[in-house]
Amino acid sequence: MNRTLAIVGFLILVAGAVIAAWTWSPWMFSPNYTIRIATGPIGSDGQKFIAAFRRELAEQRPRVRLALTETANLQESAEALQDGKVDLAVVRSDHPAAASGGTLLIVRRINLVFMASAHSSVTAMKDLVGKKIGIASDAATIDPLLATVVESYGLQTANLVTIAPADVGVALRERKVAAVVVMGPAGPGAISDAVKAIVKATRKPPKFIALDEAKAIATHHPVYEEVEIPQGAFVAAPAIPDKEVTTVAVSVRLVALNSVLDYVAGELTRLLLTTRAKLAATMPQVGEIEAPETDTKGVLPVHRGAAAYLNGTQESLFEQTMTQLFNFSIIGGLVGSIAIWVGGFWSKHRPDETKKNLARLSTMLREAKEVPLERLDGIEDELDTIAAWLLSRFVDDKIAPDRIGSVSAIVSQIRLVIERRRKLA
Repeated sequence: MNRTLAIVGFLILVAGAVIAAWTWSPWMFSPNYTIRIATGPIGSDGQKFIAAFRRELAEQRPRVRLALTETANLQESAEALQDGKVDLAVVRSDHPAAASGGTLLIVRRINLVFMASAHSSVTAMKDLVGKKIGIASDAATIDPLLATVVESYGLQTANLVTIAPADVGVALRERKVAAVVVMGPAGPGAISDAVKAIVKATRKPPKFIALDEAKAIATHHPVYEEVEIPQGAFVAAPAIPDKEVTTVAVSVRLVALNSVLDYVAGELTRLLLTTRAKLAATMPQVGEIEAPETDTKGVLPVHRGAAAYLNGTQESLFEQTMTQLFNFSIIGGLVGSIAIWVGGFWSKHRPDETKKNLARLSTMLREAKEVPLERLDGIEDELDTIAAWLLSRFVDDKIAPDRIGSVSAIVSQIRLVIERRRKLA
């Protein structure tokens, strides 16, 4: 019994080790571990960076493969992540997909900036109420961040008009609009291009309109952030803007499904940050990539694996496997102890077949003296069966030698009684 329980306990431990390895290191059972990632359209900055990261990953983790999925835009990438078609995707913080997974990195921030002509009387957002505002965009719809700001300041969407990005300077010079709003990074990009167009058309730098209520907007809409665009972010000399500008921004994040293993998420975060440093010289836009805040107060969660790496608490693959083996050894020991207790309880309370047969021998001795002669053959047959069973138990060391002697004496006595009765008959 104890030997059987020991074997069962050992098998439980082996099964636990296999399950732990499969859970934490599935690539140990497969030539490759594939991660599906949405890249954005071909030629975009995101697609170029992911392609470069793919090469870096192939060098350092050859068994981990990236399967690239091209998407038309961030919206399509987010939908692919929500539908489970990819494991990682670059999504905006104001899309539900950002909260359904875990952030690995912040890829960039898209700032919203209001600008007016240097000759304009507009100095604050309240001065834009009831006036036309140009949106420097080719999109047919209003961006969700802009819609939030417009609502917060009580502006009318009917006064918003779309202007080609190249025409914002002319629109301000000819006073077709009181201000223009542009969305882009704090550096090279859409805002910088709009600044240059305004300077070219008006011969003077634009006037930046600060969003003094940016903090309140971010508080009421936590998927957005209050940001400060630094002095000289778009032109160094003369500095444009000439002082810091307070505004709001939406972050663009690399988000992973929660099903992505913690160790894999941590390694991806580490390699992405390493790749960023290597590519910063040739791809300046990757300099915007940064690690997310790992506190738990934000509404957008950070993936557990990424947080462990960033906090310096990431366990190595060996440590994780040993932890799981330790846990399973505890569980296996507990299960084994329970099995031994159950076995002992069962042995203690189940009928003892040896005692039962020995008791039957005593009864058979009495019956052999009293039953009719025609029943002696049946008693003899039963005696042969019990004697054979007791002999097999003795051979298997289930009956002590001193005990088998007394049993043999009883069997011999029964046979003697049967033989005497037959002779007397």
